[in-house]
Amino acid sequence: MRSAGVRALRDVRLTDAPEVGGKAAGLGQLFADGANVPDGVVLPATANGAAASERLAMLADGAAKLGEGPFAVRSSGLAEDGAMRSLAGMFESVLNVPPADIPAAARRVLASASAERASALEATNTGMAVIVQRMVSPAAAGVALTADPVTGDRETCIVSAVRGLGERLVSGAAVGDEWEVRGSTAIARRQPEAAIGAAQAAAVATEARRIATARRVPQDVEWAIDERGTLWILQARPMTGLPPVVSWDAPAPGAYTRQLRLGEWIGEPVTPLFESWLLTAMEDRMHAMFREEIGQIAPRPYHVIVNGWYFYSINFLSGGALLRSLPGILSHLIRDPRTIAGVMPATVRHSFPITERIWRDDVQPRYREAVARASADVESLPMADLAKLVDQLGTLAGDYFGWIAALGGAAYKLEMNLAAFYRKHLASSLGGSHMTLLAGLPMSGYEAGQAIASLDWWQPPIASEPSPEHGKDHEHVIRAREDAERAAERALASRPRQLAAFRRVLADAQHLVPIREEQVAELTVAWPVMRRAVVRIGEGLVRRKVIGQVDDVFFLTRDEVTNAIESDGVAFAIDVRARRNLRDQQSRLVPPLLVGRLNPMLRRMWESYPKMLGAVRSPAAIVSGSPASAGRATGLVRVIHGPAEFDELRAGEVLVAPLTAPAWTPLFARAVAVVTDVGSPAAHASIIAREFGIPAVVGCGEATARLRTGMRVTVDGGTGNVEPAPMSPDAA
Repeated sequence: MRSAGVRALRDVRLTDAPEVGGKAAGLGQLFADGANVPDGVVLPATANGAAASERLAMLADGAAKLGEGPFAVRSSGLAEDGAMRSLAGMFESVLNVPPADIPAAARRVLASASAERASALEATNTGMAVIVQRMVSPAAAGVALTADPVTGDRETCIVSAVRGLGERLVSGAAVGDEWEVRGSTAIARRQPEAAIGAAQAAAVATEARRIATARRVPQDVEWAIDERGTLWILQARPMTGLPPVVSWDAPAPGAYTRQLRLGEWIGEPVTPLFESWLLTAMEDRMHAMFREEIGQIAPRPYHVIVNGWYFYSINFLSGGALLRSLPGILSHLIRDPRTIAGVMPATVRHSFPITERIWRDDVQPRYREAVARASADVESLPMADLAKLVDQLGTLAGDYFGWIAALGGAAYKLEMNLAAFYRKHLASSLGGSHMTLLAGLPMSGYEAGQAIASLDWWQPPIASEPSPEHGKDHEHVIRAREDAERAAERALASRPRQLAAFRRVLADAQHLVPIREEQVAELTVAWPVMRRAVVRIGEGLVRRKVIGQVDDVFFLTRDEVTNAIESDGVAFAIDVRARRNLRDQQSRLVPPLLVGRLNPMLRRMWESYPKMLGAVRSPAAIVSGSPASAGRATGLVRVIHGPAEFDELRAGEVLVAPLTAPAWTPLFARAVAVVTDVGSPAAHASIIAREFGIPAVVGCGEATARLRTGMRVTVDGGTGNVEPAPMSPDAA
């Protein structure tokens, strides 16, 4: 059929795109590739001339040969569905059109190519073809992406689905179900609509992959399943903006995570100087301290870098490492059983007072004094002595962080004890969460003149603001905690032994929460001094023409800096542009939370931690993580990656961030809830969210990638879920 310019979709191919537009050409190619496509016709773009009315009438005549209808009338712009940009949703589509209304529907489609709307294409004379297809009456519809758009994984197909027409999904009105399909195995990421099952998701993925294989590029495929169970392909276009293909294989045996200790502080690719100098120094001293205090021997490497991202070793938990540590632990157990008691949640309450006393009486004053001395000397020391100053502070920071890990670990274990007690003895009668008992506690963090947003030296510190006001609801948070305490006391009044146990575990947990934040705030007071020393070294290397600008120093390694300092004026230029560019590329990757391999026992233990604190995966969740601060709140998402974006957060928005650190604290006064990629209930985001009485979910992994600014979501800090929420009339 090719009369009066109207062409059958079956007859067009990708080479006809200049005449019929990218969408129609793609549909014709799908026919040729054997896909099950609703039959249709296309009015080429050349119909947009003086004889348009006549040609539209002939379009209706051509459509009449397809059957009784109803029909879908769709755009096919000449610049649409290209490999560089798809422009999906730019132009009008009209669904369920009866035969008599085809000309009017086609006029609407053509009108959507007006100069105002086409300006996004940078073309005022954009050609527009019009497609008419038989309408599929779907039981379910959606989109299949033959690569994960967040991670770039080409082995994973992401199938999204809604009940009925797919327009709700494509337009963004519904989030829909999401399935992850690898091979023939389909796993539901979320199912708010339960539109399709695993077998249907796998079938959709198989057909989408077949199309992608034929076209040799990952595809964005629109599909529908009718009420008889027949799968239809409605459109296929190249995926645009995919991350590069990278491997996240660990370069060393064992398992490594972004979710523990130093990993909770690093939400971006690390710079070479930070990784090879400060990170290494801190880890070496921290693990030496663990060996001295409890006899623990952690296997090396203490961390790995994969695609520029830091992953901390959890191999100290493996059976082999525990066996190697056993003699030292037993020796300490005999000499000092109360210290070793801190290893186990059941006995940790006997250990943490000793740990706190050592930190308060020795570690804390020693660290403060060293930072004060370094602050006085940093501007006058020669370059060689600046490196020694950094070495000294880095080692002390590692020692200090080891005591944070000891006390913070005790706080985490005590909270698990409180959560277990609440779940067993109080949840059935009181409901709610144990986290209410830890909210609104007073914080007395160490006040510093500058605050850091990341441990990496490359990020400059920012001037710390006065402690933000909690707002009018803070008294309500305190009252809610006190009410929860009284309710628990009443519920346990007839059980004196349990009441006494509750009072002990609550007092211990409440005692350590403020100390954790005090430690976290104080750790970072050394960073402005160390960074200033590194900057002064950079200034010296610029004078020697080793580097071109001062902050190039952060892209050198420690050995390169040491060699440059020891060269005694002999210049050897180092060009770091490639390293800067690589880090910029790596910053756009979405890393997993874990690389390497966990043995089955360790995996079960690792995955059980969020559940101990109340995590319950919702089938409707866009992302899920660890419950960190109780409550539910709804608002618009605001993704914030760093200090340059702090001013963008508006009051009442949901703060979504890679992590938070002391410099982020003022944002909590504006946020209605907080969601982070990394973190635990002992992380900065968790503790400050509880202080402010706002919900928090941490350790979601891909929150900053899967949640987009402007989305409306509900954050449930008690179950660890972030779910789509209906758009309010004011926000629409």
